[in-house]
Amino acid sequence: MPPHLVVDISAHGFGHLAMTAPVVEAVAHRVPGLKLTIRCAIPEAKLREMVRAPFEHIPRAFDIGMAMRDALHIDVPASLAHYTTLHGDWSARVAAAADALAALRPTVLLGNIPYLSIAAAAHAGIPAVAFCCLHWGEIFRHYCGDTAAAGGIEAEIRAAYASARVFLRPAPGIPMPGLANLVDIGPVGRVGALRRSGIVERLGRPGTTRLALLSLGGVPFPLDVSGWPDLGEWVVVSGMPVAGRHPGVVPIERLGLPYIDVFASVEAVVAKLGYGTVAEAGVNGRPVLYVPRDGWPEEPHLAGWLASHGRCAPVAEADLLRGGFVAAMERLCASPAPESPEPTGVAEAAARIVEMLARA
Repeated sequence: MPPHLVVDISAHGFGHLAMTAPVVEAVAHRVPGLKLTIRCAIPEAKLREMVRAPFEHIPRAFDIGMAMRDALHIDVPASLAHYTTLHGDWSARVAAAADALAALRPTVLLGNIPYLSIAAAAHAGIPAVAFCCLHWGEIFRHYCGDTAAAGGIEAEIRAAYASARVFLRPAPGIPMPGLANLVDIGPVGRVGALRRSGIVERLGRPGTTRLALLSLGGVPFPLDVSGWPDLGEWVVVSGMPVAGRHPGVVPIERLGLPYIDVFASVEAVVAKLGYGTVAEAGVNGRPVLYVPRDGWPEEPHLAGWLASHGRCAPVAEADLLRGGFVAAMERLCASPAPESPEPTGVAEAAARIVEMLARA
């Protein structure tokens, strides 16, 4: 019987999927005949776009990460309500999740980073790999740690992550004190094909056109581009839904190209700082003009890494909303570019998982 890898992915935007996809592909390449099951609430079409290996999809959400008002702002009361309900009957939820996981007969569970499924794997005696640049215990403590129930909830989250055989933290990652199973690896990101000339030609624009990619991840954000000023030589390829129309803004779907190829082919990326954007900006050498998030504790670590391994600069949310970011983007593009790091974490993570599949 071939080994069976079950992969559970948080659907808190697309960053967890972007981080996991190249590792899963590398494992599938190294293990012929691997049976692969992905449990995730992200739409299947997006999963198959990013994971180029055969898999069975089970639509399932194990966590919310944090409840979001939009891509940049946390809904703290809704988040606390979710965690309070989830942990109100924690043992029963773990047991039920363990039964569902065991029914799949996995060899190994890879979790990025739904701690309920990692706790379920431990309950069922299934080897588990936790894999992420953060864990929800640290994020929960940052936003909800001053509430009466926070201590017990955080303890259960940390115990779940500690139950994994190993917690692989790709660079750049946040501090995770107290995790004895923590192993640091290199950055994880996809490398895109350079298609700039083909994009400009497909858009019917002159060769002097400058391309930017706009994407705030998989969480919606209200943005009306109809009132933006003239963008000059710039064309903004929008990787997210926007309201209104603007002659300098085109939807990414119009290009008919993989997202990562568009990412690698533009001169600048306008985004929030999430792991997928930061790591892929580093390994593809793309500068990032970023809109700061609502006190997101991971952001300083991501910005610091990208400042050392790439280029980034903040832009105010108000400037994004009014389209007043072209001058800042041009200054960023004119700054010196360091040598791009290699995504060594892909092979490192894949090697760990392949070893566990062989030993189980």
